[in-house]
Amino acid sequence: MHAPAGDASRSRLPRRLSTALIALAVAAVAFASAPAHSAEQVTPAASEGGLFGSQDPTYDGVYRQSYALLGLAATDTRAPRVTIEWLLSQQCADGSFVAYRADLDVPCPAPDPVAYTGPDTNSTSLAALALLEHGEARAARRAIDWLTRIQLRGGGWGYVEGSPADSTSTALSLEAIASVKGNAPQQRAATRWLVRQISPCEAPVSERFGIRYQPGAIPDGISTSQGLLALTKAFPVRERAQRKAMPTVTCDAKDRPVDPASAVTRWIATTINAQGGSIPDPFTPGAADWNSTALGIVGMVASRTSGRATQLALTSLEANAQAYVNDGTADRPAALGTLLLVTKATGSDATDFGGIDITMRLLDTIQD
Repeated sequence: MHAPAGDASRSRLPRRLSTALIALAVAAVAFASAPAHSAEQVTPAASEGGLFGSQDPTYDGVYRQSYALLGLAATDTRAPRVTIEWLLSQQCADGSFVAYRADLDVPCPAPDPVAYTGPDTNSTSLAALALLEHGEARAARRAIDWLTRIQLRGGGWGYVEGSPADSTSTALSLEAIASVKGNAPQQRAATRWLVRQISPCEAPVSERFGIRYQPGAIPDGISTSQGLLALTKAFPVRERAQRKAMPTVTCDAKDRPVDPASAVTRWIATTINAQGGSIPDPFTPGAADWNSTALGIVGMVASRTSGRATQLALTSLEANAQAYVNDGTADRPAALGTLLLVTKATGSDATDFGGIDITMRLLDTIQD
């Protein structure tokens, strides 16, 4: 979502991963303990009233605000008006959103795909979804209109205008445009692009049916879990009855899954089962990616299958909830918001999830 995490993280990746996942590394920034380039950070002004979280918002302000508001809406918790107004104030003149506007008197910058700056699809999509859930339909529609204007000819979206399509940005944009009527052609084109990133039936077992960040990459948890949310139309999140078993996948004559959503669900459930309850972190061998795991839970519930894998992941997530939501110095609003989505999907208790009152902890992060 933002600038890559630096050369050290790239060097640890297998060559086959490195090219496509350099950009994917930005998706972890919102949940990392600190942004990547400290020299470019800004100190939040005292006027940041309504912003969730005390961490530097340079790379994830809109992102974390949106996830926090989505979580509160999912659990029918009234968000303080100041938090919604903070998000509205961040919107650019053309309807888009940048990661964070430090000075609202300065117009949003032009997109720069090399520097990963300017209005971006990830922030814009999530802001649109959050604003819709809180009754701000006009602002949400302006954001969605911007997304439709910059959709690439192949049907996908890149992180910023001018960058190549990737599955995470495409999935988020698809979730946003699917939330309103009148965008059927864009939805169909985006779905086709996303489906083409699913590893085919003939792929190695560990890769089969996972979603690649970009063509030529191997599947990863971030792309696959976010892609499943789009393919299952998981938003708005709600609790649904699930079959315990993973879905059976049928392949066509071209070795492609007949039901893409079922195939992607199977990759997530298989991975969670193999890892004992989590999706692995592609950047840290041996570590769990609790964000992808949490989103994978929501996606599996939306698929109405894989109840056993869902419960296994839910148990693991509860046991590691504190490590997920806190960066060692402060709580992460985006993680707390995501956990609220999980509790809604699974019918869990948001006031006691792994010993955490998620709603209270999230509201306590709001800046005065």
